[in-house]
Amino acid sequence: MNKRYYFVTALVGVIALGVGIVIGYFVIKKQQNHDTWKYDRLTRQADKKNYQTFIDSVQAANIEANLKDLTSRPHLAGLPEDLESAEVVAERWKNDGLLVIKPKYNVLLSYPDDNNLNRVTLTSDDGSVIIQTNGTEKVYNSTQPKTVNPFLAHTPNGTVNSTKLFYGNYGALEDLQKLASVVGNASLQGSIIIMRYGSIFRGDKIMHAQYFGAIGAILYNDPADYAPFGTTADQVYDQKWYMPPSGAQRGSALILDGDPLTPIYPSTDYMYRLKEENVKYLPRIPAQPIAYAEAQIILQYLGGNEVPVEWRGALQNVTYRYGGELYNGSTIEVKTYNKLQRKDTYDVIGIMEGDIEPDRYIVMGNHRDAWSLGAIDPTSGTATMLEITRVLGEMYKNGFRPRRSLMFCSWGAEEYGLIGSMEYVQEYVKVLGARIVSYLNVDSAVQGNHTILVKTAPMLFDIIVEASKMVPSAYDAPGQTVYDKWMRVNRNNITDEPKLTYDRGSGSDYFSFDQLVGSSNMDARYTYNSAEQRNIASHPLYHTSYEVFSMMKKFVDPDFTAHRTMGQFIGVLVLLLSETPVLQFNVTRYTTTLMQAMNNLKPNDPTVLDPLRNAINDFGKTAEDFVARSKLMDRENPYEIRFYNDQLLQLERSFLNPLGQGGDYTDFKHIVFAPSKDNQYAASGFPTISDAIFNNNQTEIEYQVAIATYFVRGALSILKDFNNFFS
Repeated sequence: MNKRYYFVTALVGVIALGVGIVIGYFVIKKQQNHDTWKYDRLTRQADKKNYQTFIDSVQAANIEANLKDLTSRPHLAGLPEDLESAEVVAERWKNDGLLVIKPKYNVLLSYPDDNNLNRVTLTSDDGSVIIQTNGTEKVYNSTQPKTVNPFLAHTPNGTVNSTKLFYGNYGALEDLQKLASVVGNASLQGSIIIMRYGSIFRGDKIMHAQYFGAIGAILYNDPADYAPFGTTADQVYDQKWYMPPSGAQRGSALILDGDPLTPIYPSTDYMYRLKEENVKYLPRIPAQPIAYAEAQIILQYLGGNEVPVEWRGALQNVTYRYGGELYNGSTIEVKTYNKLQRKDTYDVIGIMEGDIEPDRYIVMGNHRDAWSLGAIDPTSGTATMLEITRVLGEMYKNGFRPRRSLMFCSWGAEEYGLIGSMEYVQEYVKVLGARIVSYLNVDSAVQGNHTILVKTAPMLFDIIVEASKMVPSAYDAPGQTVYDKWMRVNRNNITDEPKLTYDRGSGSDYFSFDQLVGSSNMDARYTYNSAEQRNIASHPLYHTSYEVFSMMKKFVDPDFTAHRTMGQFIGVLVLLLSETPVLQFNVTRYTTTLMQAMNNLKPNDPTVLDPLRNAINDFGKTAEDFVARSKLMDRENPYEIRFYNDQLLQLERSFLNPLGQGGDYTDFKHIVFAPSKDNQYAASGFPTISDAIFNNNQTEIEYQVAIATYFVRGALSILKDFNNFFS
């Protein structure tokens, strides 16, 4: 009986064990299958068919229709038309399936008085008027809606007179220093200075004139920069796209980016605002843009010595002189009626939620406001962005889900100093700083039909090149891609790569993303052949009333294929950034960039840069080690992928100095790519060191080199292994 008992007991035990093993096997297998499925989803590779679907779906006719509609009415910031244009974009995006919000900011803007024209008057010694400027532009098409008259926003109203008029070339700091050295600082006191557009930001021109003692400023577009083939009727608008004699460029003169009443902070309802009289960023002297036909007469009354060749423009019957007392006892007067007003402006934000990484944002933006009808600046960008969101919306309806969230931004009041984007970023900088992968800016999407001009963060170089190989080039033979065109007309013969520009300055809405968020960003536009256009300063009708749909259709992009290419290029780049599990950023590009920026610095004693040079060399070695480790990464492990991607995102942010450049430049935070203090359109590599060298301040040079070295070494620590980030 005992034997039988033990046998039965043993048999039951064996059966129980077997059942347990079988149950355990299937439970574990089920769990493993569940985990494998979960991980497979998290690490799914990009579906490359989506890229081609997007490219094939972008239609030139749709973009043309968008532009024709959007340029049929004005959209100046702060007026009822600002809100109307915001609602048009918002409705379109809702139809595309985006989650839409419309932030509002109350900011300080500026307008001329429609009933009292801003004018410049030249009067002879007997009181007779030699010339009084029109204060308006010639009307070529009476059916076009009226837009704002030429003025310089944020300059004060007032009347100033002087018997002294000086010519300051482009108004750059070195130009006015040269002028002062020739005529004497004392002579400039109480004078008016006339300067030509180009080279630097218009607000810096006016502030430089103010700094040197001028009581007023006049700006004009010289034909050398805006009508290089002559000023006869057959060579200018409306027969060609060059500036006509009556054209005058509007624009803001504010030297701060964002609302001047709430620097650093967003212009929300609860925010403290400065009193207008205490805002140091506002010019204090009246200033006015005039037509070059008007400048031609005024410049004939300049006294003084002739200027050097490089200062001379192309106005007929004008001898370009430094100036001084006006001929024949004449007097020059600048009279303006500008008004500062607090107004509401609106951003529109549209979001397509990411399926796997919803907390990582790929952002595309374009401003919506314009001084005139803005067929190039900015509405070519708005028209293109609306087609991009239409196509993505259709793809979403057909089952496409982006890996990361896509955010589309239509900014208000950019023309007044990047106000809409700055206020939005300032309000949400903590969130955006933690989550944005890249910001892609499309301002003047099409200003020519030659090739795409890209200004980018270094780490985006390779992914931009990848996108360029997928997209057909406009106005080229079938089968030619954007990349092919770059390699034909813009090749770097040393590296056998396209030439892309890294300096962006603060000329558009990427500024706050560069300097406050710290993401890796890009600005792109289809542009003209500079050599064929005799190196014009910008697209010639920039910020004039002649920037209309018919001008775009007749002179720039007749078939709207350049617009289509821009839509395809930017859209594919959005998808490349969104869809690949591992971000395609190349950290080694930064090594070359840092070394080039340092080599452009020219101190009297080159050894002062040795600490920075050593840090950059160490950065290069660390970057190579980082790339080598990335090749060993388990690309099926979502945690390893996330760790790696986070290091890439943190690298660009590690170059931000929280203190900025101090004083009035706390927003200029990027120690490698911040705008120049004297030209906010341009970026200067290691700008604080460059400024110290310019001022020949040896102590400051050493100090700024030490700070730059600190940030480069901080950046390289980001790329080290997690348990070995120490020096």
